Amino acid sequence: MTQNYPKGSAEYINRLNKIKVLNLIRETGEISRAEIVKETGLSAPTITRIVDSLINNEKLAFQIGIGTSKGGRPPVIVSFNGEDSYVIGIDWGRTHIFGILSNLNGDVLVEEDLRIETTNGFDADLNRLVSLIEGLIAKSGIDKSKLHGIGVAAAGFINKRNDIIEYSPNFKWEGVDIKKPVIRHFKVPVIVDNVSRVMAQGELMYGIGEKYKDFIFINVGYGIGSGIIMNGLPFYGFDGMAGEIGHNRIIGTIAGGIECSCGKLDCLECYSSGRGIAKIAMKQKQFYPHSTLNQIENISTELIAEAARKGDEFAIYLFYQAADYLGLAIASVANTFNPAAIVLGGKVMQSGPFFQERIRSVFNREIIQQPTRRIELLHSQLGNEAAVKGAISLIINEILNFRV
Repeated sequence: MTQNYPKGSAEYINRLNKIKVLNLIRETGEISRAEIVKETGLSAPTITRIVDSLINNEKLAFQIGIGTSKGGRPPVIVSFNGEDSYVIGIDWGRTHIFGILSNLNGDVLVEEDLRIETTNGFDADLNRLVSLIEGLIAKSGIDKSKLHGIGVAAAGFINKRNDIIEYSPNFKWEGVDIKKPVIRHFKVPVIVDNVSRVMAQGELMYGIGEKYKDFIFINVGYGIGSGIIMNGLPFYGFDGMAGEIGHNRIIGTIAGGIECSCGKLDCLECYSSGRGIAKIAMKQKQFYPHSTLNQIENISTELIAEAARKGDEFAIYLFYQAADYLGLAIASVANTFNPAAIVLGGKVMQSGPFFQERIRSVFNREIIQQPTRRIELLHSQLGNEAAVKGAISLIINEILNFRV
């Protein structure tokens, strides 16, 4: 990471100007130096110095030619140089590690989806991660010196003051550090963040962020979490634990006494996550002798969703119960933060329209709606790639802001 200059210093102002110019070049595709002067309000000598630095030092821009003159010196056209610099994004889940290597334009060169069985041992899990990253680099054939960084989305309570995963219910890790050993091995900057917040940042850069800068991403998968985006920036809370809605006690029901992976009772995850829905099905299937699920020894959320789509009453009941609690929880979050939109993502959200429509019905009933505003309830535009694209965006954002 780069040095933090004092606010107001010449170095600080130069960095802000360079960020402004670089992002303008990137967003426009092709632009002349004269147009940069006009758009930024900076002086021509300042723009010349910044653009020359972006071309010759940072290698983040290049001159693509001379434009047509309109009665004076022909304009020099510059463009963003995103093709010859690379980043890696990792979605580290309990059942798989999904990694992509892309250039700074976001074009994916290679990808790898490794199915795993978690060992509940961090060292063995870390070795799998390192092997997958090495495989991506080898398969792509890139020059390692042009790899700018690695972003990792991981499930767990990550303290952003020290980047330690204090506890991961999915992996049973306690007090583990992914960042330092990966930096030591690959000698590049590494950013690790909670998977739900990373998914939100993926949507911000590659999905609904084109329209919305204030939204909350709800991730319903093996567990449940959320990522909060305010004014185009992720909200972390005091030390990085913001967004853990899955570990709030469910609202509006008699306690069922189900123990959550976090150690508490009757959290939202116990009833509405993939893990929770499957566990309830296993415990209650004996009471539904006519359900197709009663004949299955090891029930998964995918099998329950398939049965629900075919009209199985027990399966539908499980998903409706999950949807009712989710709708209440999401509405509570929306009423608290007043976002422009709520984005629904994660694999369980792909179970079927019957599940999504039930959530929407409860959400619309519980949300505070005013005549002058409406909080949109949307589906992720990135689908299963939200986390890995978000991991890519972690590093790209650092590069675009000259922090790496």
